Amino acid sequence: HRFDTLSSSRAGAMSARRHHSMEVTVPRDLVPDDTQLVVHDRADSRLPFSRGIMATSLLATGLATAEAYLLATALYEELRADGRREIEADDLVERASAMLEQRAGPVVASRWRAWRHAKRVRRPIVVAIAGAPGVGKSTVATRLAMRLEITRIVTTDTIREVLRTVIPHTVLPELHASSFQLIDLAAAEPFSGFDRQGGSVAAATSAVVARLCIERRSSVVEGIHALPGYLTSAVASHATRPVVIERLIIEPDAELHRERLAHRARTEPLRGGQRGLEQFPIIRAIQDHLVEAAEANGVETVEPAGLGELTQSVVDEIVRATAADG
Repeated sequence: HRFDTLSSSRAGAMSARRHHSMEVTVPRDLVPDDTQLVVHDRADSRLPFSRGIMATSLLATGLATAEAYLLATALYEELRADGRREIEADDLVERASAMLEQRAGPVVASRWRAWRHAKRVRRPIVVAIAGAPGVGKSTVATRLAMRLEITRIVTTDTIREVLRTVIPHTVLPELHASSFQLIDLAAAEPFSGFDRQGGSVAAATSAVVARLCIERRSSVVEGIHALPGYLTSAVASHATRPVVIERLIIEPDAELHRERLAHRARTEPLRGGQRGLEQFPIIRAIQDHLVEAAEANGVETVEPAGLGELTQSVVDEIVRATAADG
């Protein structure tokens, strides 16, 4: 009996701790209270208005994060000033659109409305971010995924590691070598090995993306092996008609590129920044090789600094692709 009592007591304490842990992880503006604004959506759900969620949806317009949150807060305060305690989702969209038009301008408001329409179409969105090592493509891809509310990021480095476990060295030796090792700038065809490795990884990556499209899940693909033009061609005939947007991130300034690699070597030593510094001429040659591929396949090149502009161009391209869809 004593054992049962202790067990029950411990179980109760563990349950209380779990309950407390669950409570503290809920964002503050999602915890309902007497002053909260409640939103009714199309599924007849009742959820508290979240400035964080609203701000995230505004990021797709290219607004800066701080500006988006200020606008979301202003919308909340306007609705509360009206004495609103509840609002229909469609009414909320109208109020948000009007506020954007007034405070951020008609272009931003129009882009936000068009982006909402594009998401309702439910065609999978695939954004591919390619680039040489050290240009900042991983950072750009992660931030862009957040702005587009895409939760799946596929890295070609991960795909390559998986392939190495199932394809032996004797079958495809290039797969088991570093990308740097495959490039001989003095050879007649310096990128032949790199292209064979890249083609194998790109083919496997496109298979992963195709599977996500079957599930109607959007994704961001990033990596040195996200070969410009490959994904667009690979899923062109997919039954879900995915919208594929490709960009090549480049760093025109060689010294700034070197500084990025040096920073990586200091802060993320396991990511090969030091090796990149030692092989810097090859990295610059890889960038030139990818630029040639991008030009041949009509893929736009962008610099890593302009995230807002990149977001706008990607969203505008998605909107154009889905404009005729109901």
